[in-house]
Amino acid sequence: MSKTMQVLIVEDEPIIADDIAICMDQMGHEVTDICDTADQALAALNQHPIDLVLLDIKIKGDRDGVQLAQCIKQKTNIPFIYISSLYDKTTISRVKNTHPSGYIIKPFKDEDIKVAVDMALVKTNMKPVNESDTGQIELFIREKNSIVPLDLNEVFYIEASDNYSIFHFEGKHHVVSQTLKLIEQTLTSQGYCRIHKTFLVNLRKIDRIEHSVVFINGRPLPIGKAYKKSFIGRLTIF
Repeated sequence: MSKTMQVLIVEDEPIIADDIAICMDQMGHEVTDICDTADQALAALNQHPIDLVLLDIKIKGDRDGVQLAQCIKQKTNIPFIYISSLYDKTTISRVKNTHPSGYIIKPFKDEDIKVAVDMALVKTNMKPVNESDTGQIELFIREKNSIVPLDLNEVFYIEASDNYSIFHFEGKHHVVSQTLKLIEQTLTSQGYCRIHKTFLVNLRKIDRIEHSVVFINGRPLPIGKAYKKSFIGRLTIF
């Protein structure tokens, strides 16, 4: 049986808060508190064990949801998901700096919340590569005249390019002279999964999944029909 999560909701519109709470209940999770200010939320975090926070950005009080998220990051490792009607450039820039587990735009459907929560659980339940109990590897790549270590936790996805493969990171990439098939054989046990003939993704870096598309760092990557079943089988969905 899947683990019941203790969920904190931070939302100052009662009807929306109730909708979210009902969705959590349908997923089998327990809502410990519903708060409408950052101060109330921080007090709730100190009073109860919380596994996940769902928070709006525009809330009552002196601090908004982004400032609350910053406090959560400083004090705990609890994952959080934004649920907001805001998606302007300034807000998204502030949000990205807090490294949320997801971002849901209002108005939302129950399925939007369920997928975001499932993906947050995938990320939370997966150990970093260097903490793996078995099969740990140290991967090195050639860079000019040197051989340097590659942090597998920081790779977003790997893209096939003929007999080469491109490792994509935040703001940079590395090209290696290995086929994606050979790299897949090495990294499947390290939290990577093939989703398409062209793409091998780091499961820890998935933002969300919509229909047959995986979003990683804002980029949509297609899920090939031949890979979809095995990919979904790799996910722990509650």
